Formats: sequence, C-alpha cells, structure tokens
Amino acid sequence: MKSTVVLKSSDRQIFGITVKQQTKNKFMSVSDLQSVYEKARWVHGWSDRRINDILQSNQVQERIYYLLSEREIIKTTFPAFMEMAEKEGIVKCMKGLDVWKTTGRGETRSVYCDPYIWVLMAMELNPMLYAKVVMWLTDSLIFDRIEAGTEYQPMNSAIKNLVRTPDYIKYAKAINKKVFGHHQYGMRNLASASELRKIADIEKFITQGIEMGMITHEKGICKAIELYK
Repeated sequence: MKSTVVLKSSDRQIFGITVKQQTKNKFMSVSDLQSVYEKARWVHGWSDRRINDILQSNQVQERIYYLLSEREIIKTTFPAFMEMAEKEGIVKCMKGLDVWKTTGRGETRSVYCDPYIWVLMAMELNPMLYAKVVMWLTDSLIFDRIEAGTEYQPMNSAIKNLVRTPDYIKYAKAINKKVFGHHQYGMRNLASASELRKIADIEKFITQGIEMGMITHEKGICKAIELYK
C-alpha cells in the first residue's frame, strides 16, 4: 500500500495551475499556491506578494494560532505562541507542530502545509484568489462529496437485503480500487469532483442491480464493481 499519494487531478486547478495535495496528511502545496498567485497577478495587474512575507504579519500569525488552538493542535497561550514565533520564526514553529513541511531538494523542492493554513494563505494573498478557492472547494468537492455520501447508505441497505452478514468495508475498498486504482484509508476525503461522481455512480449501479435482480449473490457485488464502465 502506498504511504503517500499526491493528487494532481484537473479538478484541483486554479488559474490553470494544478494544486497538489497529499492523501496521507491532507497537506496542500504552498509552492503551487504561490505559482497560482504569480500567474494571476500578471493577468490582473496585482502587486508582487510572497507567502513568506505574509507569514511575518502579526495578524496572520494570530489567525494561525487560533486555527491551531481551535483544533487542539497547540495548547499554549496566545502570548507564548507569539513569543515563540518571534524567537524561532513562524515557519519553524509550524514545522515543529507538524503543520508545515518541505519536501525534496533543488528543483524538486516543494513546500506543503495543513489545508486550513493553506486556505488562510489564499485569503491573505488576494480577495479574488480567495473567492476562487472558496468556489473551488465548495462546488467541486463538498457538493459532490455529499452526493457520494448520500448514495452510500441506499447501497448498504440493498446489500443487507442480499447478504446475511455484509462486509461493507470490503465493498468500499473495491470501489476505491476501481476509482483510484488502489485502496488507502481516507482517500475519499481528498477525491476530486469527477472521482466523487464516479463513486456515487457505482453506488447507484450496485443498488439498482440488486433491486432489479441482476445481482443475486455477494460475489456478484464485487464483480459488478470490477466490471463497471
């Protein structure tokens, strides 16, 4: 099983730049976010802004603190956090808290961070960019995720009528392998819109197949998933 998969689907494009995301920790590419801003600023005439410079703002550091505190990643007080950020540097602090990391060297060097902090960076860079990120996350991911989740329960109910002791995890893994090529825990949380739609379509297909009498035994469930086009 792969320990880390980096998602690079076209659904993750902003201003034509694909924003990579890791499945293992859900970290998103800060390097790609900076590239997004660089491309957009030449098109729209924005001023030159750097994420490293934005991180030096006390206001941004305060927002980072409350994001981390709300999620119980950090237990210290706000004054103590700000003192540490001033002494050690905000990036070093975030690395110590495992919400910021650098991978590779030279040309392959890339910076990743916690998705909550990534969205904060997008918001701070430019209002238009922030609006695009909100639309991107909501339209392409959240609504399609709801649809995939909505179809999951009817499929399980249909399977329960067919199999005495259903192994629901086995069917979910089979769908993951069909959609993603392999299974890894938490993959659906980071699926693209098209992948989520395919998951929902397979779930509908299995439900309808059982209800119409086309799938009549447990082996037929896995086979139907495998052969789904």
